Amino acid sequence: MKLLGLGLQLVKARSGAGTSRPSYSCCPEMQDALPYCPKKPFWNFKRTLCFSMLTFGAGIYTGIYISQNYEVPRVDDPQKLVQKMNEKLRELIDDNKKK
Repeated sequence: MKLLGLGLQLVKARSGAGTSRPSYSCCPEMQDALPYCPKKPFWNFKRTLCFSMLTFGAGIYTGIYISQNYEVPRVDDPQKLVQKMNEKLRELIDDNKKK
């Protein structure tokens, strides 16, 4: 849009339209203000999707690298984790009731 506005200003200047220009200007064709062009948001859908996929891929690669090169213990099944969490919550609740 800015280039189109600049081109329009150059055409006007060359055709003689708007001959009342001040003489103190070094660039007479740039005297008119450029038309307003709203800024585009930086994080549009495509950039967000690309950045998310790049981050996800880097995380997957890092996880695979760590699991291959270091001794990482396996994570329990989700059912066992929920049971352990419930037991800890019951212990905390019982301790708070006793106090």
